[in-house]
Amino acid sequence: MRNYKKDGTTALDAVCAVIFVLIIFTYYYSFQGDILGMTQYSWSEHQTHYDRLTGGIIFTVIVCCISAVSAFMFTLPERARTMCYMPAMVLSGVVTGATVDAAGQARLSWGLVGIGVLTLVAYPYIARKLQGLSGLYATRRDGSTSVTKWWSNILFLIALTVIMFCLGNTDRSLHTRLAVERLCREGNYEEALAYGIPKYDNDEALTMWRAYALAKNQKGIGTEMGERLFTYNITGSTTALLPKAGAEPHSLLRDNYIIWQAIGFVPRDINEAQSTYLARELKRGTARKASIDYLLCTYLVNKDLERFVKELVKYYGSTAAFRSAQVQAVLPQHYAEALLVYESGRNATVTAGLNSLKIDDAVRADYYDFMNVLRERKNVKEKDADLRDNYFGTYWYYFYKQ
Repeated sequence: MRNYKKDGTTALDAVCAVIFVLIIFTYYYSFQGDILGMTQYSWSEHQTHYDRLTGGIIFTVIVCCISAVSAFMFTLPERARTMCYMPAMVLSGVVTGATVDAAGQARLSWGLVGIGVLTLVAYPYIARKLQGLSGLYATRRDGSTSVTKWWSNILFLIALTVIMFCLGNTDRSLHTRLAVERLCREGNYEEALAYGIPKYDNDEALTMWRAYALAKNQKGIGTEMGERLFTYNITGSTTALLPKAGAEPHSLLRDNYIIWQAIGFVPRDINEAQSTYLARELKRGTARKASIDYLLCTYLVNKDLERFVKELVKYYGSTAAFRSAQVQAVLPQHYAEALLVYESGRNATVTAGLNSLKIDDAVRADYYDFMNVLRERKNVKEKDADLRDNYFGTYWYYFYKQ
């Protein structure tokens, strides 16, 4: 066999090793850290939790050890040195390929497990075949750098990276959901609210965690739920904002306790309608201020404008007993938008106190423009596209969309 060290392979190995370590650490820490957190929490039966930094370091060390063993067992030709990373990178993809089932449990498919086993079995055969291909050895003998061997090794490393990413979990919705939950638990509420694509992320649990982030992200003496909740894609109805028994698990990294902390109590009957127990605890005075916005937004999500307006007058009207102490004096954007929809309805029955709820003239003008598009456009596809492009993020769009 050729003495690779004399052919300048030491520099090649060192550079490729550094690139490999950076790829692996980034993959485990940044891209798949939340998937591993979900997997550990599920497989430990909710007893242990995953730390992304510690886990990223440990997995990187393990993967490097596997690669070192592969390189020691099989001396590969100069133009295929990075193939020693094949077992470790394929196994990395398999380990991070867990999905979540309807019960909230992390699962690895038998297909992925089979790929991992097959890779370990087939790698010795592949390595021996590579050793026998003379065309993969460098041809220069003057000690100068061979451009071909550098590019071929980089291309092999890129190909293995693509395979690793393809085998791992790349479900954007699940990654967004886990990242938002993690950021909420870390107290990074604004970062959680900025994560993902509001128009297209569509998950009931994601709706709940964003509502929680808005409830914790205070604006003045109120929360931002009434200002920003419908700037995100809302999924679900009565189970959209708070956990509910029998529904798909809303938490994949920890339990739901911090959600109940936001409203200040745990309902005795979690199957009871959210609006019922929120209204009852607010009347008793045992709920926190965030419960006001949770109650109002629950009615908005359910498109129950009659009850919404009754509660809105109670907490935001000029006769509200604790208006200045508990809620903002200025009507939040989504509440004003919903009030316009209510006022334009033929069956509006609540009138007492409405005169004290002031709506900005600009909001009213935007609503009239919205209704003109809604009524005048005959082509359904064009109308939907126009409304989505220009009015997504308003309560009107949510209320009238099909």
